[in-house]
Amino acid sequence: MAESLRRRWSEAFIRGTLARPWRVLLAFTVLALGGALLSGRLEFRGSFVELLPREAREVKDLNRVAQKAGGDGYLVVRAQGARPEQLRAYADTLAGKLEALPEVRYVEHHFNVEFFKERGLLLLPTEKLRELRQDVDSRLRYEKQQALAVDLLDAQDAPPDFEAIVKKYTPDAPMREYLGSADGTEVYLMVKPGGTAGDLVFAQKLVDDVKRVAAEVAQGWPGVKLDYAGAFQARLEEDGVMRRDLTRAGLLSAVMAVGIILLATRRLWALAVVGVPVVFGVSLTFAFAELAIGHLNIVTGFLVAILIGLGLEYGIHLAMRYWEERREHPAAEALAEAVRGTFAGAITSALTNAAAFFVLVFAQFEAFKQFGLLAGVGVILAVLMAYGLGPALLVLAERLRPGRKSAESHAPEAPEKVFKPAGKRWPTPVIAGLLLAVLGFAGYSLYVLPRVGFETNMRKLKGDAASVSLDDHIVEQIGTPLNPAILLVEDLQQAQVVQQVITDVKAKHGEASTFKQYASLNDLLPQDVPGHQEQIAALRETLQKLPESARNDPRVETVKKMLDAQPYGPEQMPEEVRRRFEALDGKGLFLLLFPSVSNHDTRELSAWASQIDEVVDGAKARGVDLAVLDSNRIAARIFSMVRGDGPFILWAAASVVFLTILASLRSFKRACLVAGPLFLGMLCLAGGMYLFDVQLNFINAVVLPNLLAIAVDNSVHLYHRYEEEGPGSLGHVVRHTGLAAVVATLSNAAGYGALLISHHAGLRSIGQIAILGVVCTFLGTTVFFPAMLALMERWSGRRKEGGMIRSLEIGAPVATEAASEPGERKSA
Repeated sequence: MAESLRRRWSEAFIRGTLARPWRVLLAFTVLALGGALLSGRLEFRGSFVELLPREAREVKDLNRVAQKAGGDGYLVVRAQGARPEQLRAYADTLAGKLEALPEVRYVEHHFNVEFFKERGLLLLPTEKLRELRQDVDSRLRYEKQQALAVDLLDAQDAPPDFEAIVKKYTPDAPMREYLGSADGTEVYLMVKPGGTAGDLVFAQKLVDDVKRVAAEVAQGWPGVKLDYAGAFQARLEEDGVMRRDLTRAGLLSAVMAVGIILLATRRLWALAVVGVPVVFGVSLTFAFAELAIGHLNIVTGFLVAILIGLGLEYGIHLAMRYWEERREHPAAEALAEAVRGTFAGAITSALTNAAAFFVLVFAQFEAFKQFGLLAGVGVILAVLMAYGLGPALLVLAERLRPGRKSAESHAPEAPEKVFKPAGKRWPTPVIAGLLLAVLGFAGYSLYVLPRVGFETNMRKLKGDAASVSLDDHIVEQIGTPLNPAILLVEDLQQAQVVQQVITDVKAKHGEASTFKQYASLNDLLPQDVPGHQEQIAALRETLQKLPESARNDPRVETVKKMLDAQPYGPEQMPEEVRRRFEALDGKGLFLLLFPSVSNHDTRELSAWASQIDEVVDGAKARGVDLAVLDSNRIAARIFSMVRGDGPFILWAAASVVFLTILASLRSFKRACLVAGPLFLGMLCLAGGMYLFDVQLNFINAVVLPNLLAIAVDNSVHLYHRYEEEGPGSLGHVVRHTGLAAVVATLSNAAGYGALLISHHAGLRSIGQIAILGVVCTFLGTTVFFPAMLALMERWSGRRKEGGMIRSLEIGAPVATEAASEPGERKSA
């Protein structure tokens, strides 16, 4: 009943298409234009934050802290090329101009170091002050002995003089007076923004305005050269590289796909018949993306190449089958045969593809969820466009340029097809050798599978951008990373609690600790004031006992000034220091936690994120609700999710593909026959990756389920055509449907292969693994599968032939008996 209904609907649709192709084209064009208008509002978000679920703790913390801090990271301006005093003067002038920009919260470049030098004793631990007092007492006794001409100590045993004491107990200033290189030939201005680097619109405006103002000010300082680094510059550089790469890859893949289609079909109209439904399907897919999600990210950004490749397959199989049938049938009948002959395979492959993609919706990683949803919907739209619009385009092409024969020249009924071997068949040993070779490589792939690595170095995925190299140089010069983790607490008391937790976690991990140092207002404020006052008062009394000659020493005067310094609070601190630790709204304080590990290696980032989580949990156990803003922590969470989702996605996609094929073919044996070569080809991918040193990473991992979707089309179409034509037709099927599979595979490979020209290493890795995957799965579905069918057919034929011979030998007397009269048979 269902088959009859489907056939009647198909016949009605074909008749309607034949009668009114222009109306069909107009309806689909209006639909696609509406989709284009919607998809035109889509924006691209390159931030890693967009790849995580909104409910993730890291994302919630980021949003919470960003509101207080104004943004994460810095835009760094480096000035060089002039004398040190000129560079400092230029930086002073530029800082004031930049702080007037609405996107800038403040600029760090100069600090009141004298403030902390004069109050250095107040920042020393009480125990250090006690040691200072002992050293001063020892020096005092030595000075008195020298005044009395009594030398009880050798010169080398004499206590340190006052200059050495000042150096020993004057704490290092928390920062240099000017941020810059050690030799003074470079000055750095750390521009603190009011937004995040993930907001590309804000980041672009910030960078443009800062560069404009910096260039204008530099005109008054000849010789000053400028360049830029920091999270905002790096984010824009990477986004720009990715956009340019995707644009170039899209154009190149389109050109290659056009060339492949023209070369295979030798028909200019094939471009419209195959390409227009793809364009319409992509347009509607991105319209859906606008309605369902509202943006694309760095994973869904290359969806165009995937949808173009998959969409072309359906149109190629339909068009090439039509032109094959057109050689023997009139246009109407050829179209009906083409639709009937390919639609079942197209629907099976489309549902299989969509199911494989929809599995990603159950992943933890938000980018995989979005990718799976859009790709699944895109595949469904692609097949609907191919079979909804494709027949109408074939009819229009026929009318504008008729086929080789007119309908009148054909007989009312085509003769029954009888397939006879054409030319020499491949010898059975050759086919068996081919199967064994593929199986052998699959076995090798299984052996090396554990050695296929996962890329943990993010630097290799981003490439060596100018801003990244400059970042490394600046970090080396100033001694601390540019982007410390920002920990939000309510007050100084909570900050002390968190500092103690950080100290405990660092001690717990010992040499494996990822924490280098932390900074907070508590480090810059006097602690244990009563204990300090006691020791300082005793030091004053000691200095009063110095001989008159020593009392007038300038070095002693420096110590006196330090002893006269009074305790102070946050309000008395220099603003350029205080604002680093205070929230925008005045409610809350920040701690800055600096890592001791690379922010490029995901294994180290994982340890860093894990230890930060220990700090968060430890603070919570002590009553402090701690929030953390840190891009490295977010990156570590992404890698953790990708690694966790990877096996699930691959196995779930493989299971769904098999179950979908099983439901379509309604036979476990036939489902294994079709799906087996596909999985064999996927296994061969491991060997290819190992041989060519290609590793998985969090960007290219999403390609794996797509490879299943690409490859399953070939085996499904080949099997459906072989089933339709019957035994003995394998050569014919391979020559026609196999050729269409080759063209479709090359079109898919063109979409991915274009990414090989990318400058962005992450995008380039997508092209590498996709090309290897397409080749390996093609080996399984379009080489191994037909060879396996051929071998099975020959073995089956031999068994039938042997059975027939045996039946003839045994059945000869039976036939004789049958020919005799009943009586004679009975007497015999």
